[in-house]
Amino acid sequence: MACKTSGLSGFDDFSNVTAQNILSVITKDKICEASDLIGRSVNRTPLLETPWLSQKIQGTVHLKLENMQVAGSCKARGVYLKLLSLTAEQKERGVITISTGNHALGVAHQAQLMGIKTTIVMPENTPFSKVESLRQYGVSVILQGKHMPQSRDFAMQLIKTHGYTMIHPFDDPYIITGQGTVGLEVMQQASNLDTLIVPVGGGAFAAGICIAAKAINPQIHIIGVQSEFCPATAEILFPNSMPTERCFATKSLAESMNVQFPGELALSVLAEHLDDCIVIPEKYIELAVGSLIDRSKIVAEGAGALGVACLLYAPELFHHKRVGAFISGGNIDAKDLATVLSKSHKDKGCLKRYQIETTDTPAILGQLSYIIGKAGGQIFELSQEKTLNNISAKKTSINAVIETRNTQHAYDVFQALVNGGFSAQMLEE
Repeated sequence: MACKTSGLSGFDDFSNVTAQNILSVITKDKICEASDLIGRSVNRTPLLETPWLSQKIQGTVHLKLENMQVAGSCKARGVYLKLLSLTAEQKERGVITISTGNHALGVAHQAQLMGIKTTIVMPENTPFSKVESLRQYGVSVILQGKHMPQSRDFAMQLIKTHGYTMIHPFDDPYIITGQGTVGLEVMQQASNLDTLIVPVGGGAFAAGICIAAKAINPQIHIIGVQSEFCPATAEILFPNSMPTERCFATKSLAESMNVQFPGELALSVLAEHLDDCIVIPEKYIELAVGSLIDRSKIVAEGAGALGVACLLYAPELFHHKRVGAFISGGNIDAKDLATVLSKSHKDKGCLKRYQIETTDTPAILGQLSYIIGKAGGQIFELSQEKTLNNISAKKTSINAVIETRNTQHAYDVFQALVNGGFSAQMLEE
């Protein structure tokens, strides 16, 4: 009699999954079973038709809002299935993972609900806010190593010492199967879709969606999307589609997609089912994050906005299509979001900087504010400098950032300042 290796009945063959047999082991039926199992702990997230994006491609665009998922991202699905698969002995010993993002949050949240002791290893330079958000779940956070490979080596030492079970972010059949449930949901919620756009990092999310969607509709077109800063899967599977000029940067706003090598299991699935992988300039990710806030009031992290970024970058590829895209997470750092929104306003001509020299009198800031307000501008930032060497002691220099409707309105505000007697310059950013 075969030894039972999983805490889940019906999933015992997952212990023998390889890149060669994965498509015969992880099937639509397995994903359906997983959907029933995890339904007690994860949300069936909404699918939202988005008119402004539909107009952009002259078709229809539906967004799957995984930013409304447990712990703010799609990661909860695969993590919960993996934790369910553990034996009683594995749960007693505890689990460990290496992550600085959504996977760590997903593990922390689900393990807390299940009463499983959890250790998360992160690089020493991980932002304090991320560390504290994880510790709120009662997990042990260890900062070790200057980068992820060093953190991974340390985690492997802890596994040898304590017998922890590794919860891998992407190269695990349970993670892939759990992530596939989001693809199942999309196809149930909008059965007439002809195209899916999926973000690709380690590959589990995209691979799970591919298995589910292609089983339901073999003709559906599935497009991967990656940032120009981390296009590992595109380089491997679609080298001819890579841009001729590459940008080698260390970090993308889609930080959870900063994966040097996709998982072996996921890559095997993507090689079979992914129809294309589009590499997009980083600026379109920022544009997508800002546009989702402005147009749809949806908060998306960089990785979560990749599908929308793809539509903004190459709308002509999706003309007259019925598209499903995934907001895979909404856990964006507050400082990053503020920076993106500020840049978005500047790019639209909404934020303009003015340098104003004027006589230093007690009422001068009130007069300045009145003129700006009367012209329809709103003061975003205001600073005053009285000690510059190139102005007289009786004058002051004021630096004002003013929110305007557009570029023409910015010039109207400038003209109002000049007409009001101020010596003003509108500075180029």
